[in-house]
Amino acid sequence: MATNGRWTSVAAAVSAGSLLAAGVVLANGGPFVVKYPNGDPAAKGVLARLDPDLKPTTEDRLKVLKEDLKIAFVRDGRGGDGASSTPRAEVSAAYTIENPTGQELTVDFGFPILRGVYLRMGMGPIPDVRVRLDKEEYVSCEIISNSTIYGIIRARARETITKALAGDAKLAGLVARVKTAAADEREAARQALAERLTGKLKWNERDAALLVEYAGLEFGEIKTNPRDRGYTGWWSEESGKLLNSNLGALVAIGEQKATQFFAQLAARFDAKAASTYEAIFSAWGGDVRERSVDLTSGEVRPREIAVDPKALAKEPRLNSGSDPTVYARVDYFDETAKLTDAEKAACKTILRNLPVVFTFAPMNLLHYQAKFPARSTRVLTVSYSQYAYADTKAPASYQLAYVVHPASLWKDFGPINLQVSVPKGVSLCASADCKKSGREERDVYEEGGAKKRPFDIYTATLKDKTGELFVAVDSGEWNKAAGIKPTAAAAASPKQQTK
Repeated sequence: MATNGRWTSVAAAVSAGSLLAAGVVLANGGPFVVKYPNGDPAAKGVLARLDPDLKPTTEDRLKVLKEDLKIAFVRDGRGGDGASSTPRAEVSAAYTIENPTGQELTVDFGFPILRGVYLRMGMGPIPDVRVRLDKEEYVSCEIISNSTIYGIIRARARETITKALAGDAKLAGLVARVKTAAADEREAARQALAERLTGKLKWNERDAALLVEYAGLEFGEIKTNPRDRGYTGWWSEESGKLLNSNLGALVAIGEQKATQFFAQLAARFDAKAASTYEAIFSAWGGDVRERSVDLTSGEVRPREIAVDPKALAKEPRLNSGSDPTVYARVDYFDETAKLTDAEKAACKTILRNLPVVFTFAPMNLLHYQAKFPARSTRVLTVSYSQYAYADTKAPASYQLAYVVHPASLWKDFGPINLQVSVPKGVSLCASADCKKSGREERDVYEEGGAKKRPFDIYTATLKDKTGELFVAVDSGEWNKAAGIKPTAAAAASPKQQTK
C-alpha cells in the first residue's frame, strides 16, 4: 500500500533536440531536489530539465514533516446521464516541508497521477489541477501526459536503433535496401534482411519480422488534433510535438502498441537503452497492471471489467463502453486509417509479432518547481480531481488508485494522514485500515445548485510508504445515495479526462 509522497529528485536531462542533455532532479509525493551534475541549469524547455528516463531519484536535503492526504467521492454536477453516474474523486495532498539547511533550495517536483485528470468546462476544457505554496502562492505546472511519455519512449528507442544500425554497415545496407527497393525487388530485399537477422545475428523470427517492417515504414508526424496538443499553460510546445512523433502509419495500431514496437526493437540492440513504460511506472512505485481492492475480501487484486459484446461488435476499439486501458491490451487495428495496402499489411504483421502485454494503465506526471528559503517550513499542496474507475466484479465498485511510493524516496518523510469522505449510506473499502471517525456536511453540486449533504469521514495513518493506495465504494450504494439509475454501459464508461 502506498501514499502519494510523490517527490524525489531526477538527475540528468532531456534536451529539446535529442532528449539527452544536462541534469536535473524531480520528486514525487514530495519535493524533488534539483541538482545539476553537468550542463546548464538554465536549460530551455520543461523536458530539458527532466531525466531522459523520466525516473525519480532520492532527496536528502529537505524534510517532509507530514503529508495530509484527503480524498472525497462526490457526484459530478455537470449533468447528463453519463457524467453524473460515476463518482468524481477530489484529491488533495498537502506536504509540510522543512528546509533545515542554510541555503535556499530550488526544487523540481514530479507528481504521478494514475489514470486521467478531470476537465473543468469554461471557455474550454481545463485540467482540474492546482499546485500552491502555503495558502495563496499558486505554482504553475505542466502535465506530462501519458501520450507524451509514450512519445519520449519512442524517440529514445528510435535513437538507439539508428545508432545501432550506424555501427553495423552490413545490417544498415540491408535495411536501406528494403526502404529503397523497387516494387519487383522489395520481397527479395525483405527476405535478405530477415535471413541476416535470424542467421548471423541469431534473432528470433518474430523480432526479425518487426525490424523488416521497421525498415519499410516511414515515421513522419501525423496531423495533430488541436485537443491533443494540450491546453495553454498545461502542455509545452515540446510535449505537443512528442505526442505524434514517430508514429506515421503506426497510428492505425494506436500509440500504446506503436510504443511497444519501438521499445521491443531498441531492446534487441541495447536492453539498458530501452526505456519502457513498465520501467517508468516501477520507478515511481506504480503498477502498470490495473488493480483494484476487492470489496469482499479487502485484498488488492487485478481489476475486472465486463466487456459489452454489443459495444465491442459495433466498435472493436471501445471495449466495455470505451475504456482505453482495455482496448490497449488487445490487437486493435483501425481499418479506417488512411494507409496504403502495404502499410496496412505492415501494421498487421507488427501486431502478430509483438508480445501480448497486459499493461498500459495510464499515468500522468505533473512537473512544477518551488523555492524553499533557508531554514524555513512551507506547505506545498497538490490538488486534482478525476473520475473513479469501474470494477465490475460483484459487488461492483468505483475505485481510486493513488501512488504513495515516492514518499519512500525521501531520507526524511513523516506520517501520511489519510482522510476519505463518502456520502452517507455509502460504505468505504480501502487497502489501508480506515476507521469511521465522524460525519460532516458538504456542499454537493446537483441540478438546481449546491445543497448540503451528510458525508461519513474515514481516517487512517499510513505507515507503509511504498506502492499504491486503493480506495473504493460500492456501485449499488453509490447509485442509491446519488439517486441514479445507471445503465450497464454508463457504469463502466470512463468520463472525459486527460489521458
